[in-house]
Amino acid sequence: MKSGVKFFIFLLVFISFKAFSQQHYRLRANVTIKEKNIDGKYNLTKGTLYYDLNFRKAVYDITFPEKAIIVITDSTYITIKDGKQSKTNSIRELLDFSVFNLCLTGKLDYYGLRETPFAVEKTEKQDSLVITTWVPPKKLRKKKGKIKVSTKDKKLFGVLTYDVKGNVISKQFFENYTLVKKLAVPGRVVSFIYNKNKTFTQITEFKNIEVNEKGNDNMYNYTIN
Repeated sequence: MKSGVKFFIFLLVFISFKAFSQQHYRLRANVTIKEKNIDGKYNLTKGTLYYDLNFRKAVYDITFPEKAIIVITDSTYITIKDGKQSKTNSIRELLDFSVFNLCLTGKLDYYGLRETPFAVEKTEKQDSLVITTWVPPKKLRKKKGKIKVSTKDKKLFGVLTYDVKGNVISKQFFENYTLVKKLAVPGRVVSFIYNKNKTFTQITEFKNIEVNEKGNDNMYNYTIN
């Protein structure tokens, strides 16, 4: 086979693989977040989420209870309200383990744990659920507990996180999946965080989900002055 033909075939394969690997890169959704704090008070937040894998920014255009922009990066959590900015430190895991990032990268069904130091301890079946127990490496077992990930119909159903003593410290449940451009996205995530016999509850709903939207680049790559 001539070298030119070989190169042409290689180029086609490379382009096809690259296109497939980047098939889903952008997600927009209307978001409603309902919270019950450990003090019993309720919060309601509404807005629109913009996230693009290439920019690594989660941008929330908040419309209720008051107008604001929230930008989350790997290192910074920025709130812009009434023309004023406030910044706090963020961590990479906020984006890595977010629902929208896990969906776009194809890691949602195992909660992204294959790319971490955690390892599979066992997998078992209970009724319609497949439950996989992930354990941290020995050097982290004084700080990190195990994580149980359950799937139903090959979709992520629940995530239970434990402390080093085996107590459940958080639960997440993923519901109401919708298929958008062949991407399965949960429409509702219910989270419970336990702290000293008190529970923080958060219900996040995603509606009007758009994948690979054209336009709105100014929101996906929101510029911070």
